[in-house]
Amino acid sequence: MENKKMSLWKQSKPYLAGLQFALLIAFLATIVSNIITVYGPTRIKEMTNIIASGLETSVDVTAVAAIGSFLAVIYVIGLLSNYLQAFLFTTAIQRFSERLRRAIAEKINRLPLGYFDGHSQGDTLSRVTNDVDLMTQSFNQSLVQMVSSIVLLIGSIFMMFKTDCHLAVTAIVSVFAGFALSSIIMVKSQPLFKQQQDNLAKVSGYVEEIYSGHNVVISYNGRHQAKDHFDHINQDLYHSMWKSQFFSGIMMPLMQFVGNFGYVMVCIVGAALTINGDITIGTVVAFMTYVRIFTQPISQMAQGITQLQ
Repeated sequence: MENKKMSLWKQSKPYLAGLQFALLIAFLATIVSNIITVYGPTRIKEMTNIIASGLETSVDVTAVAAIGSFLAVIYVIGLLSNYLQAFLFTTAIQRFSERLRRAIAEKINRLPLGYFDGHSQGDTLSRVTNDVDLMTQSFNQSLVQMVSSIVLLIGSIFMMFKTDCHLAVTAIVSVFAGFALSSIIMVKSQPLFKQQQDNLAKVSGYVEEIYSGHNVVISYNGRHQAKDHFDHINQDLYHSMWKSQFFSGIMMPLMQFVGNFGYVMVCIVGAALTINGDITIGTVVAFMTYVRIFTQPISQMAQGITQLQ
């Protein structure tokens, strides 16, 4: 498996030539955007504590306004960084797809005629259209999301432990219990995605052959046989696609449930710690935001891994 991954990386390098700098800038913009995202709740915690302590006397409006202005500025910077990384990633992926299609076209022109005798035209077309389109779509929707999610996950874990260890352990244990379940589902469903693409290539190849040889099919009275065979492979595609899309569809609702469960656990434990005087109300408010930030990349990673399969 490791050798296959290294071979895939070596085969992909020529199509990424000249795009490394843009990808590096996109990675840096992703890091900046996610650092701002995980840093924001810390200032929200300070603002909440100022307001809570001021309820008994008077609220320090100047301090609250200063924190609010600072948050507005850094969130705008985070928005611009997020836009920059999305633009650069999308541009690089589309350029990669363009080069890959050109290389496939050149490869097809160099192939001997014996290759086309042993492979259907529809299967060859499916590689140029369906497979490349699916890979480009998966990279656009999943690869960018995966990179951002990994950085955001690491940053949120660090800030949670820095804020309060008890609430951090509560959030992480409750969320990762559900993530372990989703990981099992992903492993079990992986063969279904390969089967889906294989069946799609079979249907595309058969349809192309039947339509290009329509006169031959009619002349030899093969309409019923062609229809029966098409119904058979079409049913195979339906079943494999239904199963793969079903597992793909349940991942996001499952992770949302896990996120909500972690949110509730943090509220319960946080309320108990606040009553005992171990933490402030600002810490609980900050952790409510951290739980949302923490579960979001895990959900995105689960969905992204499912799509990349």
